[in-house]
Amino acid sequence: MDTYTDEELMSLVQKQDTSAFEELFRRYEQRVFAFYWRLSADRQQAEDGTQEAFLRLWKARVRYEPTGRFSTYLFQIAKNHFLHEQQKQDRRTDCQQAPASEAPSSGSDRQLVAGELQTAVQEAVARLPEPQRLVYVLSEQEGMSYKQVAEVLDCPVGTVSSRKVQAVRRLRELLRPLRNDLLGGGKG
Repeated sequence: MDTYTDEELMSLVQKQDTSAFEELFRRYEQRVFAFYWRLSADRQQAEDGTQEAFLRLWKARVRYEPTGRFSTYLFQIAKNHFLHEQQKQDRRTDCQQAPASEAPSSGSDRQLVAGELQTAVQEAVARLPEPQRLVYVLSEQEGMSYKQVAEVLDCPVGTVSSRKVQAVRRLRELLRPLRNDLLGGGKG
């Protein structure tokens, strides 16, 4: 199955070929997990989202038409699930977030600072407004082109571009105190 394209595999999945589905899962599991992780900064949410995205892919297999890249189709499913879950969470009054997982203790100040920096960036990305966060994660962290992001989000390329600019500006604002601490010599 390694030699099949994603679209060929999806054609087999439409015929209920579970080995083709497993191959697609193998190819994309880590990318979809990373997508959810970067949006939520929560491991359990990322694992649940990944499972749900592939479950929804299986359920939607009969409606799949290879008009574009398979990865775009899969990330549209993942994005729609993420937005649906966010809407449900926003409706709840008790919005509790699990604390970000801590970097393993290594005794090295450099690794500790790197871990804190990574956590701060993940938290800042998670604080972006949804439209900006989706654009930022898909373009910057998933490596998609603006055109691909526009297809996933079903919006014009110009909208993707402006949301990316807004996201970067907002991240600079959110991370300014940390940058000042680091560059100002403050140790925390």
